[in-house]
Amino acid sequence: MLETYLCMATITSDVLCTTLKCMAKTSLLMREKKSYVTSKVDFIVVNDTVKPRTGGDYVYSVMKKELIRQGYDVNEVSIPMMVSFLGRNYGSEWIGHTSLSSPEMLAYVLCYLLSLKKFKQRLHVVITSSCPTFPVLGHLTYHQPKAGIFARSINESDSMRRVVGYRIEENERLSPLWFFAKKLMRLHLSNSRFTQEIVGKMYGVDSAVLYPPVPIHKYDHPFNGDRRKRYVLLTRPESTTGISLLSTIGRRLPKDVKLIIIGNIDRAGMAALRTLKAEGANFEYLGFVSEETKIEIFHKCSIYVNLAINETFGMSVVEALASGCIPLAHNSGAVPEYLPQEFCFSAFEEIPDKISSYIDSPRDIRERLKRIALRFDEEVFRKNFMLFFHCLEDSLEPRGPKDV
Repeated sequence: MLETYLCMATITSDVLCTTLKCMAKTSLLMREKKSYVTSKVDFIVVNDTVKPRTGGDYVYSVMKKELIRQGYDVNEVSIPMMVSFLGRNYGSEWIGHTSLSSPEMLAYVLCYLLSLKKFKQRLHVVITSSCPTFPVLGHLTYHQPKAGIFARSINESDSMRRVVGYRIEENERLSPLWFFAKKLMRLHLSNSRFTQEIVGKMYGVDSAVLYPPVPIHKYDHPFNGDRRKRYVLLTRPESTTGISLLSTIGRRLPKDVKLIIIGNIDRAGMAALRTLKAEGANFEYLGFVSEETKIEIFHKCSIYVNLAINETFGMSVVEALASGCIPLAHNSGAVPEYLPQEFCFSAFEEIPDKISSYIDSPRDIRERLKRIALRFDEEVFRKNFMLFFHCLEDSLEPRGPKDV
């Protein structure tokens, strides 16, 4: 089964490369007929590209760095940047955990007005994280919905802001400006085939699949082999990641297996930890950790469990693959696009048995799984993104000297 997935990964990669090469040839032919290709790019995003803390932030950070490396004049306006400028310290906790503050509301309005101005002037290519909850205008947007979309677990959230945000994502009629924004967008990209499908169903737009970048090189570390500890890692103990089901796992694990839990926590997560403690489970919650610490933890743990339903990509699953930590994830969303079925579960009751089966897996299995992660290497993303970007440039109307 694992060999089948490795073969599928190679075939999928070859098909994408062939498609992009054809697009690139068309792009070059079109470019020969045009007198102008833009050298200026504006990012108007909700993401933090300066200090990326999430996989979604990291995608736009890599886009920006690659465009700068290619010699483009890149400017950025983001919600984190504006909130900081307007006088409130920015931190990841505001995303879905707190009420919308006045500086944030103003930042959203300013981003929309700026996108309207930039789009109307037609001076630059505008890249956005546009979606129903952030309906700014632009030429290119990258769809990467949060895990849990269409999952009942969002109702357990302690944040009304998060619940409302999911409702708007799932029902675009609640965001009138989005109808205008999505029609003007020249290129929609999706972070997986699963996202491509739901974007088509929910928003009626066609999108191309471009898997997000994963810094594989940071996880490229000598395998610990049998020296790996009997640790099981879980991340993001929040309602949207299915953390309320954690006790189903904890109570059935052998006492010599320790749960290591990291990441931001919400009310549902705290309740799950209290239940684990009451049941006498062997666990440790480390809170939000630095990237360096997270990488070290991945290398120590034998198993990584992702409880999220409808994960739209699964950055942490690929990070686990790259570090040799065997991932177990729900058989839904985008995860089955790359993770072999033997490491997926359909019922949460299956998890303890799978942990027992794979926690002592030998080095060769971990190395073979690592090969799957290579298809998501950052350099692969950079090359494919630039091919898409050049095609976008050539689809835009030529500018005359007065426009430039």
